[in-house]
Amino acid sequence: MPAHTTDSGTADGPGRITVLAPGGVGGLLAGALARDGRDVTVVATEPTAAHIAEHGLHVESAVLGDFRAEVPAVPAAAEPADVLVVAPKATALEAALKRVAPSLVDDALVVPLLNGYEHLDLLRSYYPGAHVLGAAIRVESTRTEPGRIVQSSPFAALDIAYSGAPRARVEGLAAALRSAGLQVRLSDDEDAVLWRKYQFLLATALVCTHHRADLGTARTERRDDMIGVAEETAAVAAADGVSLDTAHVVQMFDAAPGPTKPSMLRDREAGRPMEVDALGGALMRAAQRAGVAVPVVERLVTELRRVGPAS
Repeated sequence: MPAHTTDSGTADGPGRITVLAPGGVGGLLAGALARDGRDVTVVATEPTAAHIAEHGLHVESAVLGDFRAEVPAVPAAAEPADVLVVAPKATALEAALKRVAPSLVDDALVVPLLNGYEHLDLLRSYYPGAHVLGAAIRVESTRTEPGRIVQSSPFAALDIAYSGAPRARVEGLAAALRSAGLQVRLSDDEDAVLWRKYQFLLATALVCTHHRADLGTARTERRDDMIGVAEETAAVAAADGVSLDTAHVVQMFDAAPGPTKPSMLRDREAGRPMEVDALGGALMRAAQRAGVAVPVVERLVTELRRVGPAS
């Protein structure tokens, strides 16, 4: 066992880590943790698992540098995990979960790094014996081919909520992620962790994807829409008791590198299913429950659903 790990997740280390779906986000974390000596296994589709098992993970990262990491890869988990990182697209989540049986994550920390927030209920239902944490990651990272990850943003930062899990274990995981080169903030406020990321992501993903433009172009040519989505998200969050700082999010729009492309835009460009429902649909459902009008989001979602797969 690598020197950093322990037989169970404690403040001394997170223990055995399974990463489900080693794409742009999952592959980046798996590669970084494995390079740092952690006990990591990735679970992927049969062709991807076979490729990674033979060739390893190749990471080109603006934050972590370029490296290759040897990582065991399997099409279905066979050993218990102390930490399960769940990182598929929302459109593939239910199929991916079948590759990691609930019995293998009893008492484990489950760290979902998906877009949106509705997935928490699904994960807590599927893994009733685990500690499912509210978590979000801020990064631009793409799987360009199986086992090859390109991370281009000048940041790779996670926000993780304790979510009622044993604090020492959450802190041990955070320490491991920091040791691997990632930024991590811990919080007692799960709703804030999810909604703060969601407000920025929803505005950028919907507008950039609808306009088929990078962030620099969209924030200039479709600024009213971008701010409108952010304001509507804040109104829905407020109805749920969560206070969001829209002015700060607008500052984030303006500070982000112009060539940034949200993953949903990249999916549209590649003809892949888009996460329109997991992002925009989720806000519309929450708005309906709260009795809050979200006309900008409704217009963008309706038009995006017409142009391509939007499950």
